[in-house]
Amino acid sequence: MINPLLRTMRAKPEVSQVLRWEGILIDPVGALLAVLVFQYILSGADSWAVFAQSVGVGLVAGFAGAISLGTVLRKHWVPEYLINVVTLAWVVMMFAGSDYVAHESGLLTVTVMGIWLGNMKDVGVSEILSFKESLSVLIISVLFIVLGARVDPMDIVATGWNGVIVLLVVLLARPVVVWAAAIGGNYNWRQKALLSWVAPRGIVAAAVSSLFALRLDDLGYPGGSELVAYTFLVIIATVVLQSLTAGRATRVLGLAEAEPNGVLIVGANGVARAIGQALVRQGFRVKLSDTSYEEIRSARMAGLETYYGDPISAHADQYLELVGIGRLFAMSRGHAGTRWHA
Repeated sequence: MINPLLRTMRAKPEVSQVLRWEGILIDPVGALLAVLVFQYILSGADSWAVFAQSVGVGLVAGFAGAISLGTVLRKHWVPEYLINVVTLAWVVMMFAGSDYVAHESGLLTVTVMGIWLGNMKDVGVSEILSFKESLSVLIISVLFIVLGARVDPMDIVATGWNGVIVLLVVLLARPVVVWAAAIGGNYNWRQKALLSWVAPRGIVAAAVSSLFALRLDDLGYPGGSELVAYTFLVIIATVVLQSLTAGRATRVLGLAEAEPNGVLIVGANGVARAIGQALVRQGFRVKLSDTSYEEIRSARMAGLETYYGDPISAHADQYLELVGIGRLFAMSRGHAGTRWHA
């Protein structure tokens, strides 16, 4: 997961969004390419057929899973308190079914399923997203502990100079890939430099390498167990090195978000609107929040950014966009006139 690193970096959206989507898409793509290499080792030319089958099954199963689950949620066939449980069961079912039909296609299936489901109309996924965040932290933490327990630290040390060479190849290949992928794109050298540096490896690489190492050992291939040591070396080195330096690199390259000195005003009455307009004229970003539609409409007519709803509600947690806002004026009829620094 790259999201914790992105929160620490506080990079501008044009960079952080690329890294966020790369983190989402690179796992299934990387796992499928690893399957291609693994199948080539085992069966030679037939690996392309296995790869094509995995991609095809993953795409079809992902679309089918998203449409079916989206229909269930849209028609409210499941009680609200069971939505998270049913969604989790549906995802596990589609993952297992897809993997049964085509080896290692399950990860692509659930990725396509999530992207498609998140863009379906009239399907409420806000509670599912909150549940997913908590579940992801729990599962990934457990996986790292379980997989890491299989690795002897001395195995990583034993990689020696070969491990250093592998790590350098990984780090040096990243800028080449970024510069090539950015051809024709509207990215300057500073953005490409930051994208070239920030790319920590995660749990999918660890899980796939551990699985393949076990199978290679079972088939009698020499050096299969060393694969896990090299993978964890790359993971540890990139996560530690880039986590410690990503924030500073973002600031040095001038790609950090501006200091959040914008103001959220709770209340959209006449006084709040007048203060909001005065702050806007001084160059501050201002957003007004109120539960009164009449007040919000008046604020919109005055050219102010607005949020219609309670700023401390669950809906606001999901939909109230606060980029660049770090101060709060409580000026509604139900709040005292105080200021809070975020």
